[in-house]
Amino acid sequence: MRVEALPDIANALSDSDFVISSFSVGGLASMSHDLAVPEKYGIRVPIGDSVGPGGISRALRSVPVVLEMARNVETHAPNALFVNVSNPLTALTRAIGRETRVKVVGLCNELVGLQFQMSLLFDVPIHEVDFVVGGVNHFPIVTQLRLGADTNGFDRLREAILETPPGPLWMQPPAGMHWRKISEGSDFTKSDVLANLAVKLELFTRCGVLPGANDHHIVEFIPGFVHQDNDHGAPWRVHHWGIEGHSADIDSDIAEYEAARDASDVSRMPSGELVANLLDGLVSERSRSLPVNIANARQVTTLPDNVIVECMADVGAGGITARDVTAVPGIIGEYVRRVSVSQELTVEAAITGDRDTAIAAMLADPLVGKLPYESVIALTNDLIAATAAWLPQFVNR
Repeated sequence: MRVEALPDIANALSDSDFVISSFSVGGLASMSHDLAVPEKYGIRVPIGDSVGPGGISRALRSVPVVLEMARNVETHAPNALFVNVSNPLTALTRAIGRETRVKVVGLCNELVGLQFQMSLLFDVPIHEVDFVVGGVNHFPIVTQLRLGADTNGFDRLREAILETPPGPLWMQPPAGMHWRKISEGSDFTKSDVLANLAVKLELFTRCGVLPGANDHHIVEFIPGFVHQDNDHGAPWRVHHWGIEGHSADIDSDIAEYEAARDASDVSRMPSGELVANLLDGLVSERSRSLPVNIANARQVTTLPDNVIVECMADVGAGGITARDVTAVPGIIGEYVRRVSVSQELTVEAAITGDRDTAIAAMLADPLVGKLPYESVIALTNDLIAATAAWLPQFVNR
């Protein structure tokens, strides 16, 4: 592998097959407002980078930047695939697909995390855990589950909730999962797995479908799990990053990178990230199924065409093709639909700089929508004012 850093975008992009986007506008300085301003209004979010007031705010400053990248790709590498791994992933991927002719896919490792969790619980190899998925990023909804040869994994999951499966875990969960231990002894057990999936298992038991992201993300899509009246999610073991936690994660990532860079060999342990798998499938033409975020073409029948959905896709000689067709039923489907509406409004507001559209995006968001109307207006105005340095499209209007 040869790596170059080039100051000129045209030379960097020329003849590229793939363009990978990973960025954060304003870094932690801007993100601190995404967390602090909503907290003044009683909204304390665990992460704050995808939906809710912080996710919308992040999109308002990030969409123009990713569109500038995509338009450069359109000019200098029109046949390249744009691979976006930046948050808010749904809004950024949608903006590229809506405003340019660039081929785009968004990648996230949350469903890989669910594969790992189900593997721990049922002693099934990770690659034999498979899903049918329909939803949006950080709120992908599993409508069918396969565990090895068992094509109805939902039945086994229901049994596990009623009675914890026996046996130790084949691997201890990494510290980065931020799981809390409830069992006795030094090692995590299968009862700990169930305890740290409390939100998704509650929704599965009640609604019949399984949210596929970590609980810390899921609760930002459904108000009530993190609320001042339940100590902001303490009964559900929801981990709150805060700006200090995000900063600590960055420091940890840098240390991990430096250790890998300086090591005498390369670890064979997969990271869980999907860029390499996607590129290998497309280049080698060895087909594999991966979770992707792509434009809806009726693979999720409960959402409109063209909005970005998270689904399983076949990746190989034929490119990236949605593998399954599914519907997200009931109240969970309604939450997915509402978030998709908010994301569409968010993209429109980010492109136009229209404050009323930004307010509409906030009103449509389930987390913000629980506030009094006047507070939604004030919250939106406060966020735009606090992050004005990164919002020229609003400041100039």
